[in-house]
Amino acid sequence: MKKRSISKKDIEDFFNLEAEASQAKWETTMKLSIKERIRKRKAIKDVYLDKEFGGTSADNYILLKVKVGVNLADFKEGECLILHKKSSMFGIKCRLNAFEGDDAIILEVFPSDMPSNMEAYYDSPLLIDKDKVDLRYNVYYPFLYCLPINTDSFWKKLIFNSCPKPTFGDKEQCENYLVETIQSFNLSLLPKQREAIINSMQAQDYYLIQGPPGTGKSFVLGIIILEEIFDLKHNVIVIGPNHMAINNAMGQFVKLMPTYGVLTTKVGQSYNAPTIKVPYKGKDYSIVNVPYLNVNWARNLNTEHNLNWLIGLTPHCLYTRRARMLECDTLIIDEAGQMTIPLALMGMIKAKKVIFAGDHKQLPPIVSSEKVMDELKQSAFQTLISDQNCTMLDTSFRMCEPICNFVSELFYDGHLHAMKHGCGDALICNDPLYSFDSPVILHEIDDEGEQVSDKEAMFIADTVAGFIAKGISAEEIAILSPFRAQAANIRRAIRKCKEISEVDYKKISSDTIDKMQGQEREVILYSLVSGNTEYMMEMAEFLYSPNKMNVAFSRAKSKLIIVGSLSKIDKLILPDYPHINKMLNSKHSIII
Repeated sequence: MKKRSISKKDIEDFFNLEAEASQAKWETTMKLSIKERIRKRKAIKDVYLDKEFGGTSADNYILLKVKVGVNLADFKEGECLILHKKSSMFGIKCRLNAFEGDDAIILEVFPSDMPSNMEAYYDSPLLIDKDKVDLRYNVYYPFLYCLPINTDSFWKKLIFNSCPKPTFGDKEQCENYLVETIQSFNLSLLPKQREAIINSMQAQDYYLIQGPPGTGKSFVLGIIILEEIFDLKHNVIVIGPNHMAINNAMGQFVKLMPTYGVLTTKVGQSYNAPTIKVPYKGKDYSIVNVPYLNVNWARNLNTEHNLNWLIGLTPHCLYTRRARMLECDTLIIDEAGQMTIPLALMGMIKAKKVIFAGDHKQLPPIVSSEKVMDELKQSAFQTLISDQNCTMLDTSFRMCEPICNFVSELFYDGHLHAMKHGCGDALICNDPLYSFDSPVILHEIDDEGEQVSDKEAMFIADTVAGFIAKGISAEEIAILSPFRAQAANIRRAIRKCKEISEVDYKKISSDTIDKMQGQEREVILYSLVSGNTEYMMEMAEFLYSPNKMNVAFSRAKSKLIIVGSLSKIDKLILPDYPHINKMLNSKHSIII
């Protein structure tokens, strides 16, 4: 048995340390000049309130519209902001509701946060900054109050003390249920997909499904949800570290059962609503989105009408008025490799059984405080995984065979295999840089840069132009880099490239790795950037993170080009990063 030395106090300390780190980061940012905050994409200046605009949101928030000149900020929908004058940090606390084109933003304000002197904010330039957020009193402390650490609960044993084997039920019955489903829906399953579904259905308490890139994890979850609801008669909640993960899992179920209607509900703001629409018999079906869930309604569906439901939400909703007191039979945690133990526990204690789906070899959880104990820095998935409680989906439908073999060699000990053997027929030419006959290319560029490399940016821009000239759609090309500054540098280089039209420029994605999880492209170019040996050693944990490199490389379907100071990397002593040596010496790639 693997012992865990985690206590309830450790969970409380986690939330406190994370809040303190977030506060310190915000204070550091706000000490910067306005110019520097804008340069770091943390603020927008010259913002004007639109006098003519008015309205309320579905949550009865007051909506404001602001016009902006140049918006370089990395703000996201749902983010807490503050609209204020340059002379004061006091202003209107708000949340970003939606972007309206490139020059307008819709903000939502809680009625009590509306200033009495609203007229003073019109007709003068304003600033938008990120606001500080502390969820401890409204979310995390209520959760800690509910945490059954002083009982003999299964979740206490699982996370805090030891990791017992899952308890399994009637396998034959589950297999019969699945056979009926496969026949009814005309489904085709690979052996490992079938194993993951059967074991998840059988499990009485918990089970893990590892889904490497492109292996159909969401598809498998859709079938599991179907089985849990219709055959096992379970109410199901889906949670995840972000709304995209929740929407993807629910969307796969809707594709199978488009007419399940209001029994499939997503809880959250309208801007986080699932966008999936499934055509069926001349009508489009989608997932119902509500800002607040009537928990009694959900209970009555089950107790009075014998109907089971599927509800998707973030774990925070379970401790606020959005869905407080909601419980379920089966909890599914998608992208569990990105979810910390405290956040996972917020959902786990609301369920009788939990299915963890994720991949601890892709992006890890984001933990801001260095003071958090090491056991709580890793994901719940990584904490629990063992040979006895997990099925790894082992066939990628995304990557062609050479790219899949390259990724498998570097990150999965050769256990990941490709479904498709060819790498597409769009580009067959004599130049290995462009030919799909040479799917993995390592290209040497000697540079002394740290976070930015103009040489790499220019090479990548020229290469992108070459792909477009050879018939590859700009939408099927993405450039990734560890550094946001280099991603922006590459965007500028592409924009300056005369061979790339403005229309194509807007279709090309150049971003950091974190923004690309869950996405795919025919062609991926990866900029390693750093060529300063001292800096490379200092930043090795960030630059050569196997999790981030795995995500970056596995976005590619037909072509992967890795650009950087390869000869300098080869001379580094990196015993903790064996995948780097494998990358430079792989038989599945060529260096040009």
